[in-house]
Amino acid sequence: MEYLYLKWIDYKTNKKYLIGALFRDKEKGKYYFKLSKAHVEKALKEKAITEIILPFSDYDKIYESDEIFAIFKIRLPRLEKYSKEELEELLKDLDMKEYDEFEYLRKTNGILETDKFIIEEEK
Repeated sequence: MEYLYLKWIDYKTNKKYLIGALFRDKEKGKYYFKLSKAHVEKALKEKAITEIILPFSDYDKIYESDEIFAIFKIRLPRLEKYSKEELEELLKDLDMKEYDEFEYLRKTNGILETDKFIIEEEK
């Protein structure tokens, strides 16, 4: 199983807070997400986040989906807007042979200008 971590970067301190983990089971074609209760509670206590930014609400649940979850999907390119040549160039720039959502997130960290989430591997 492959996994990536969803983190929040505090606007004031630039400190990263772990929110949860995205897992992918390639064989089953499933995605899973689990909030990290201890880390989220710490971030809430330190006022680095508010509950409103959390993509899910149940700390004890492992969310499961056949498709990548919305919080991650918005961080992916809309492939229909790319020409074949543009897509090939994008893949080349990211050192990818073929487009893969999970790999794209791993390579780009899923960064958007509209929020302070980041997606990272364990280092």
